[in-house]
Amino acid sequence: MRKLPLAPWQLATGAALFIALGNNVPLFSALFAAPEILSLAGLGFMLSLVLLMVLVLDIIILALGFGWLLKATIAVLLILSATFGYFSNELGIIFDPGMIANMLETVRDNNVAEARELASLPFIRHVLIFGITPALLLHFITLVPKPLLLDLGQRMLVVAGIAALFVAITLPNYRFVSFFAREHHDLQFSITPVYPLVSLARLVRKNLRSDQAFRIVDADATRHKTDKRRTIGIMVVGETARADHFSLDGYPRETNPLLASTPNVQFAHAHSCGTSTLFSVPCMFSIRDRKSYDVDEAAFESNVLDILRAAGVSPVWIDNNSSCKGVCARIESISLRENADASSPLYSDMGYYDEALIPEVDDYLGATGPDTLIVLHMLGSHGPAYSRRYPKTFERFRPSCDKTSPVECSVEEIANAYDNTILYTDFVLRRLIEKLQSHSGEFDSFLFYASDHGESLGEGGVYLHGLPYALAPESQTVVPFVFWTSPGFREARMHGVQLSHDNISHTLLGLYDVDAASYRRELDLFAG
Repeated sequence: MRKLPLAPWQLATGAALFIALGNNVPLFSALFAAPEILSLAGLGFMLSLVLLMVLVLDIIILALGFGWLLKATIAVLLILSATFGYFSNELGIIFDPGMIANMLETVRDNNVAEARELASLPFIRHVLIFGITPALLLHFITLVPKPLLLDLGQRMLVVAGIAALFVAITLPNYRFVSFFAREHHDLQFSITPVYPLVSLARLVRKNLRSDQAFRIVDADATRHKTDKRRTIGIMVVGETARADHFSLDGYPRETNPLLASTPNVQFAHAHSCGTSTLFSVPCMFSIRDRKSYDVDEAAFESNVLDILRAAGVSPVWIDNNSSCKGVCARIESISLRENADASSPLYSDMGYYDEALIPEVDDYLGATGPDTLIVLHMLGSHGPAYSRRYPKTFERFRPSCDKTSPVECSVEEIANAYDNTILYTDFVLRRLIEKLQSHSGEFDSFLFYASDHGESLGEGGVYLHGLPYALAPESQTVVPFVFWTSPGFREARMHGVQLSHDNISHTLLGLYDVDAASYRRELDLFAG
């Protein structure tokens, strides 16, 4: 078969145009839905946007692609763009620097199971059509050889020409462009693959700085505890649980029947620190509040578990999720996912059902020894395969979505599967409380449950989580707090009008009577 001869700039520009138009159909649909776009100025804005996308992609391809690298660069961009396009267009995911970092963290954690769940049939079909197939078609194109200087000159002329055309169309229309871009600021997040690539560049630039020195916080922390009885607390870090699906919060479905019948259980909804595990989990244990928290800075300073340890409390982290995201780097830690026993009845495709966490606390319960904080990191309601987070005996709400891609299920089926995960969490928390109750004569105890972030279940066409905080719906940012104490221990009620993850670290310090310079009494849920 005869191959189509093209100059490098022709192939690059054609590929850039295909990527821009093929992966942004929902973006253009949203633009056409705006009444002001149906005008000469609006069409000019649309053309400017396409030219901007082509210009950015052309610069990338023509700067990197010489010789065989040209086709390789285009092939990578085609597949990346199709991947980004599927998650942005079908699931409403925004690839800001935080989401890109979250993806890289999944790779670093070698979280094959989570990646496998995201590789659903619709995803594979989309990538095959818009990524792999056009990448394979590059084989039928031959590049017309040019002298190096002529080739470089043509590349620069093409980039300059597109840039000049962009300026020529945009400048006379600048008033409309600035107005429309300001009024529809959120549309920038849907530009595929330009926005994800810009986010990646920002993340790389941010991490190219030199290593920081570790900052030790409250190394001189002490305790003013007078009670001789031992204190043992269980801090349960939930995963992807949203407060409005807890019947303890008034949700009409009975998703918390066991906790509702448990004495001394308190419930409150709170605002999460972020919308992803990578951001929220370290923030939950940071001594900073959300406004001053920085995920990169947090990796280089003590968290509340370090402060508790310095004060004489013995913290331990037991993980049934991907990892502790650096929070447990300096304390005792156990990962249930390492060397998981596939023959166990509690084995699930991402490790174990959360029920496997319950017997892990036994070694830390007893009348003697230091005061202890046991942190349990649940798999909880981790999506998108909600039906894999609980044993079949907890499938109360039916029909439930059993697909790995939520777009293949109805909103009702997704909600059913998700609610079953909350029902299972209710069971696990009740079992942990019973475990502590069985030792009530030996020590004082508490259980504190807080989810890292919430989850979108298809409302408004948005699924999963990870949207930028300013754009995220409350389903992703309002999470449940559940608190239980043994009789006679801290019987005060949770207080505070606007609870958030900011309260967690200071509450833990208060529960263990820790004197530390960083402790803020007003954020302690039980300080009164």
